[in-house]
Amino acid sequence: MKLEKISESMIKTLIKRTILTLLISTILGYLLLVAAYAIPTPRIRDNVRNSIGQYEGVTTNPEWSQGYKYTMLDDYTDATFILANAIYPAAEDDSNPFLNAAIVPHHDYKGVNNDAVMELTDYEGESFIFNYVRYWHGYLVPLKPLLFLMSLNSVRILNFLFELIMIAVIMQLAVCKTGNMRLGIALTGALAVLNPVSCAMNFQYAAVMNVTLLALLTVLLFGDRIDVKKDAPIFFLLVGIIVVYVDFLTYPIVSFLMPLLTYMILRKKELLTSAKEGILAVITYLAFWGVGYVGMWGLKWVVGTVFSGGKENALAEGLEQVIYRSGNGEVHYGFFETVLANFRMLFIVPVLMVLMIAIIAAVVVAIKNRRRIKVNAAVVSTLLFAGLIPFVWYFGAREHSMDHAYFTFRNLAGTMMAVVLAILETIIPIEN
Repeated sequence: MKLEKISESMIKTLIKRTILTLLISTILGYLLLVAAYAIPTPRIRDNVRNSIGQYEGVTTNPEWSQGYKYTMLDDYTDATFILANAIYPAAEDDSNPFLNAAIVPHHDYKGVNNDAVMELTDYEGESFIFNYVRYWHGYLVPLKPLLFLMSLNSVRILNFLFELIMIAVIMQLAVCKTGNMRLGIALTGALAVLNPVSCAMNFQYAAVMNVTLLALLTVLLFGDRIDVKKDAPIFFLLVGIIVVYVDFLTYPIVSFLMPLLTYMILRKKELLTSAKEGILAVITYLAFWGVGYVGMWGLKWVVGTVFSGGKENALAEGLEQVIYRSGNGEVHYGFFETVLANFRMLFIVPVLMVLMIAIIAAVVVAIKNRRRIKVNAAVVSTLLFAGLIPFVWYFGAREHSMDHAYFTFRNLAGTMMAVVLAILETIIPIEN
């Protein structure tokens, strides 16, 4: 099925569906946040207070294996923003859910971090209301109800169990749907880069991880029903919308690449008939994901500006941050410097040891199957092209990817999956 042969009427239909999807998502996203802010916070504050001790005294982001930034958590963001937003409003604060859903305020304490800790331990320092308008903060939609029902630590354990079960189901489906281990091995390589342990321990990291897992599950369950022309563009549009709704700009490109590569392997006969067709499919789906991501984010700036009565100029703030985070502001980082900083997170003995074992295993398999090895240029070139996308992200977000390399390195999970798939599709005969 040739993507380049999409009719003019279908293009018009896709444009209409895109606009409608963005508008509906904006309205629904806002109303879901309104509902979350309508939940009474005294019980939420008690449930967070009962577990907040683990964040006390934390001045830097901890590493669950000291000396390895690959294991670095982001307790700073959890305690300073995510939990601080979840426990708002206090009794003395404005409890208007329509306003709070638009501007996302919390108590910010001058000269210190971990605002949620300060607020719940009766810290007497000076504070002010900080409105974090430029992000949607859609993570509050599941987080506030869960914190109303159970303690903070219980929610963390629940998140771990959710991710564990999802990974197990996805691996099983990957084998069942393809009839071989190639996709499952590639997903394992990507997960090794993502570091699921850290993703389960931090709300900051969990957002993209959970969206990616849900997108993978959807592709594996319904990939044969997702039409490559009519439905796949809208599917990736929705993934872009959802990930920007819940995320803080951590490693969002993973939410596109891992489901994309899985979908293309499942629909190989339609999407990978030629290198041109495959690369065009990657570009097309990336464009729709990007429109969803950028469009939904930009619409949040509109929502924040309008519902604050113009007191918050989220449009100006958002554009200013885009310029700064792209490395075009006062701080300038080189592209290669940024890429190296992200790779450096993975240049550690345990990861390199596993990588070496994998390379040796691949060489052994290649030697064993040397008489039957055949390079499928259409498949390999498309997969490797897709694997370059994280580097485009690093170029476009140089400042952010440099300063936050301790979590943006996870974007390389998409590259890892693409490279592993390209190798396995070459060295393992199709009948295996």
